[in-house]
Amino acid sequence: MYDHILEEMADAIAFELNITSNNVLSVLNQYWQDKIAHVWQVDDMLESARRAGKPITRTDAAGLLHNVFDHLDSSMGISWTNLEVALEDYHFVLKTWPEEKYNEVHGIFKVWRKGNLIAHQFGMFPKMMDGNLPDALALAKTMANEIPGVSVFIGLETDVDEDTIPWLTIILPGGETEPVIEESEESCTQ
Repeated sequence: MYDHILEEMADAIAFELNITSNNVLSVLNQYWQDKIAHVWQVDDMLESARRAGKPITRTDAAGLLHNVFDHLDSSMGISWTNLEVALEDYHFVLKTWPEEKYNEVHGIFKVWRKGNLIAHQFGMFPKMMDGNLPDALALAKTMANEIPGVSVFIGLETDVDEDTIPWLTIILPGGETEPVIEESEESCTQ
């Protein structure tokens, strides 16, 4: 077992039982001295989603991680590839998520106007990955209102050195007063 995970366990148990963490850590270290375990955490699934450029919530990441475990082939174990495969069919649908919970969507978001490759970034790796979507959406709506009829895109940063792929398109159609938000299907550079 990893030392940092034992320390996290000890802290959680000590907090709940109102005892010192060092005493709990001593017991955990003794228990794990003749055992091994490779531990995957929700943060690992969040990292896989970031690499894939997919928006995700911590709750959905936990569900996907448990699904990977539930379908574990013990002879193969769990790897980053298992997490990536679990994300292949995952799709976060913004329309089904209440606006007051947008801050729970995990990711580094980029906002740019169609025909302009300069993007505004919301969030940074590795510490500023949560709570970025509301600010990205607010800027995108402002940009859409500035030039009606011209699409504004929101995409997610990935580790790949390719162009950011739009996830959302925000546009203020002629005669409308509120921008429309749709999952993006059009090209970001046209």
